[in-house]
Amino acid sequence: MRPIKVHPIYDKTIWAGNRLSKIRGRTAEGEGTAWEISIHPYAQSVVSEGEYAGKTLAKLAETAHDALLGREIQDQDLLRAAFLDAKDSLSVQVHPGEVYAQAHEADHGKTEAWYILDADEGASLVAGSDFQSAQEIRVAIADGTIEDHLYRIPVTEGDFVLVPSGTLHALGAGILALEIGTNSNTTYRFYDYHRKDAEGNERPLHIDKSIDVVCFGQKGTCIHTPVDHTAKEKRVADFPEYSVDLMDVCGSCTLKAHPETFRTLSCVSGSCVIRDEAGTTELGYTESVFLPASCGDLVISGDCRLLVGTPKPRSVMCIEEPKYTEDFSVMRSDAEITYGTKHLKEIAEYFLDPSGVDPETVLYEVQCDNGDASVPGSLSYGVTTVYPVTVNGECAFTKGHWHEDETVEEVYEGQAGTGLLMLMDHNGLTWCEKVFPGSVHHIRGNLAHRLINTGEIPMKVRAVWPPIAGHNYDAVAAQPFGFRVFREGKEIKVKKHE
Repeated sequence: MRPIKVHPIYDKTIWAGNRLSKIRGRTAEGEGTAWEISIHPYAQSVVSEGEYAGKTLAKLAETAHDALLGREIQDQDLLRAAFLDAKDSLSVQVHPGEVYAQAHEADHGKTEAWYILDADEGASLVAGSDFQSAQEIRVAIADGTIEDHLYRIPVTEGDFVLVPSGTLHALGAGILALEIGTNSNTTYRFYDYHRKDAEGNERPLHIDKSIDVVCFGQKGTCIHTPVDHTAKEKRVADFPEYSVDLMDVCGSCTLKAHPETFRTLSCVSGSCVIRDEAGTTELGYTESVFLPASCGDLVISGDCRLLVGTPKPRSVMCIEEPKYTEDFSVMRSDAEITYGTKHLKEIAEYFLDPSGVDPETVLYEVQCDNGDASVPGSLSYGVTTVYPVTVNGECAFTKGHWHEDETVEEVYEGQAGTGLLMLMDHNGLTWCEKVFPGSVHHIRGNLAHRLINTGEIPMKVRAVWPPIAGHNYDAVAAQPFGFRVFREGKEIKVKKHE
């Protein structure tokens, strides 16, 4: 398949600017969003030229899935690209993660990233907050101090801002941005500056759902990538769901084929001509093109800046560059990172009663740099996310393990959400420590340990340990933890294991 151009889909918004309309010579007013590439039911991209003209990408995917999208790509792996043209600030909002979105919205979770094409002097955006609890949020709503808690980032042309799901965020006034994100249209409006419509009514908010999904204290990351007209390539986003690469082209370069998945290609500065084995495709400023998985090598000629979005199939194990803090890749790029997901079916025997619960339910995910056991002093580093699900009332937990080398200790640090760190010695004595953002836990090498989410949002915990520690899961299977933890309504019940 050749590169595919599609018709943009325009949405009118109350905060719309006119930058994009002027660039594209459009006379319509109030068009704040232009969906450039989408297979989401809300906005179906239609092919604008070539042999597939008039067909939607969704229809093409039905008839030529592997050639168009890639063999391993599923619905949750799809990407969307859209321009946001803001004269006024967007509402402060938050997107759910995958588990919550599927359970409550019949949609997918949303992680996104913004590239700033143009911005007024002094422009800024919101990407995060310092809220640490639901009660703190409700107090700020009551006393009108929401804006005091928001994390603002000044931006200018060339900046790239990463906004993982669960982050409170809002594009600011006077900004034209390209958004590359996951296949979702679920947004919870958290705060809207008390704006009123023509009838004097404020837009509805989604406070309860926002609190359900917000990751307390989570902030976005801004990467400065000024346009300097020198040829280069740089990875600017490396989420678990997808990556984005920046390409500055001066003259010509080759974009190698990527048969595993489709990609999106957007021009955010200058223009170019794309040559494939069957012809050429012109790509102008603010235009995007869909690159099928079966597309071969491409020769790109011109003076331009391109952004390449590449999904990571979530149905297979991913090994990617590290993602320390909110963007590990800017700190290290030489480590092997493992990313794994545990479904109920894989550890069902550890629960008291797994019957009647979907075995595909995601309980937790682990992402870690495993270090090098052959190097003295080497450390492993990881992030575990335990989701707020229950199995017939029993709170989700990690499998749990002892260290194979029990002289080796470990440190946990709570990052988001709330829960318990369950500990057990070889005599079966079991106790728990509360886990919350900022809590630090020193785990002796001779203690079995397990994480349990007792809250209502994903619990994230960082861990550091020597790679020589090893993981002994079989010992926990043979000697289970002494207590089980259940959620009964709003109460947490701890029951002795029988």
